[in-house]
Amino acid sequence: MILNDNLTPKQIASALRVSESSVKRWCDRGDIRTDRTLGGHRRIPLGFLLEFLETTNRRILDPVALGLAPFGRSVVQNSTSELDSEATIARFEKSLLLGSEPECRKIISSWYSTQGGMCSLADDLLCPTFRSLGKLWREGTIDIYQERLACEICHRIVLELRWLLAEPSATAPLAMGGTPAGDQYQLATLLTEMVFREQGWRTAGLGSNIPFPSLLSAARKHMPKIFWISVSHIEDEKTFLEAYADFTKRLPKGVVLVVGGRALSDELRPKMMYSAHCDGMRHLTTLAKALKTGSLPLAPQI
Repeated sequence: MILNDNLTPKQIASALRVSESSVKRWCDRGDIRTDRTLGGHRRIPLGFLLEFLETTNRRILDPVALGLAPFGRSVVQNSTSELDSEATIARFEKSLLLGSEPECRKIISSWYSTQGGMCSLADDLLCPTFRSLGKLWREGTIDIYQERLACEICHRIVLELRWLLAEPSATAPLAMGGTPAGDQYQLATLLTEMVFREQGWRTAGLGSNIPFPSLLSAARKHMPKIFWISVSHIEDEKTFLEAYADFTKRLPKGVVLVVGGRALSDELRPKMMYSAHCDGMRHLTTLAKALKTGSLPLAPQI
């Protein structure tokens, strides 16, 4: 079963655990924007459902009704040929460069629901696409605004997917994090937050470009089980390492520090202290699942 871009009132009713008549009523009075088939049947595109969820602050309670994996479990990856994946990535890259957000939304939602959830979306679709866009920008083939627009489009769509996830339990462990000062990239830290939420964690994403003293204040106030640092860009390595070292020394005991990001090279990481380094979202998914169940206890810092 996969997430269909055109949903029926019955599917939405099951997902929200309300009556089908309520969903039809919301459709008829315009609360949920609705399309009609030639036979007059109501069909709700995924984008319209996400819009409704956000404006009404509702959450999906039964993701299986929409073709998604049960809450806290990974989606079983469908077998997709390498050729098909390459064609989808090429179509996605073209759609981003054209600024076609609706087409990008279709590709992202389909990939998310059929190819392994957030980890596959990040590692197998977004990562190679942005690696290609970065190469095109360095070569002068595309303008910097096109790369930035692509980031904004993906950020908005991934944020919409959050409404498809059930609200974590109030007793679920807390994961918190962001990017340090000088790192403006928001997408990587948002994907990190989504991975934790997909695995049933409560999350507090702090965003990007935050000085280490402020990150430390957040950790001390909220005492999360995990604090993540996503590093996609470092302006000055010496300054970064000094600020990072001070942060780790003052991080409260018991907080597990997880780091990741393309800027953390093999040469840089030995100079840092952390509990775990994740080289991709698939690795982070495994870690988040293991830490939540207690099957992989980690020392706060190593």
